[in-house]
Amino acid sequence: MRFSYQATDPEGEKLYQGFVEASSLAEARQKLRDMGLYPLSLSPARRVRRRRPRIGDLVLFAEQFASLIQAGVPLNQALTTLSMQATDPALKQALREVRARVEAGASLSEAMRHYPEVFPPLMVRLVAAGELGGFLEVALSRVARYLDAAYTLQQEIKSALMYPVFVIFVVIAAVIGLLVFVVPVFARIYALAGKALPLPTQILLGISGFLRANGLWLLAALAAGTWALVSYARTPEGSRVVGRWLLRLPIVGPLVHKNEIARFARTLASLYASGVNVVAALEAARDLVGNAFLRDAVDAVIEDVTKGLTLSQAMAKRAEIFLPLLVRMVGVGEESGQLDAMVDQAAGYIEREVSYSTKRLASMIEPVMTLVVGILVLGMALALYLPLFELPQTLLRK
Repeated sequence: MRFSYQATDPEGEKLYQGFVEASSLAEARQKLRDMGLYPLSLSPARRVRRRRPRIGDLVLFAEQFASLIQAGVPLNQALTTLSMQATDPALKQALREVRARVEAGASLSEAMRHYPEVFPPLMVRLVAAGELGGFLEVALSRVARYLDAAYTLQQEIKSALMYPVFVIFVVIAAVIGLLVFVVPVFARIYALAGKALPLPTQILLGISGFLRANGLWLLAALAAGTWALVSYARTPEGSRVVGRWLLRLPIVGPLVHKNEIARFARTLASLYASGVNVVAALEAARDLVGNAFLRDAVDAVIEDVTKGLTLSQAMAKRAEIFLPLLVRMVGVGEESGQLDAMVDQAAGYIEREVSYSTKRLASMIEPVMTLVVGILVLGMALALYLPLFELPQTLLRK
């Protein structure tokens, strides 16, 4: 159970507020006393479901935090300032609670580890390494650079895919509207004419009749199929199958694959540069890989490295997954003793390749989508209006 408190130090000079986990009110009061605090108010806290902050908010937080620490601002004062400036409610509340835990004696990384839904594992690990090595501001700057690069690439991919997805949605809605509401009007006109219709018109009228008769059943089947697919994708086996299938998609698959590998490499380089050992860095990087099929490949690399293989040897066994460029750069880094720099450089190359591919895709999509929509609209119009060319003569003969 979670309790909200306000408390003072033994001298009564400083006011603290935050949250404490306990099974009862008495246990919460005792925990505060163990922390050297005297509770002024203590009550059960409202259970609030935290939403993960946007990457942009985390980038801004990490940059400001690094600047404050570099300027010599004490940690608790820096956290107070950041909590007051944060605009995201989840981040603001988490920073208040982190400050309370730090003031009670916990390290910054220990306090942040209690809020995995707000602070990504990479941030917590880099902060822990920075605290241990005495370069917290450097670690926070690395977090900001990593998140900024990931956010920029993510936005480029989203912006490139948003237009075709929107156009496809609008076209499907328009076609369904035409088939359900407009085509039946022409069907009644053609029925009055009593003349044999061209094959394209017959196909169009057949599709329209099928949708009007079975539309609700099709909608229910689509909803049931979507639910079954999502449920299957949430299982361990299903997530691997869907992950492998996603990587094999034309055009989109290579973008997803390279984006995931770039994020993995950037995470690995950031952690290794901060003094985290290879296995721990690989484990943290694996947690940030969204594709289950690729996570399994990282797990296999971790297993090989723990058995004594070098990182490049373990990755070379799966070069088609980790990309030959990254595998080669890892080997060069191991030979030269600059593994973090080489991996970070490889991540930059892959990110630029994804960025260029995304821009090329965005420039190609608009004319292709215009052509496809034009052909679809023209085909439907011809199928619908072909009989009208002969309808006046037919009606005159009647």
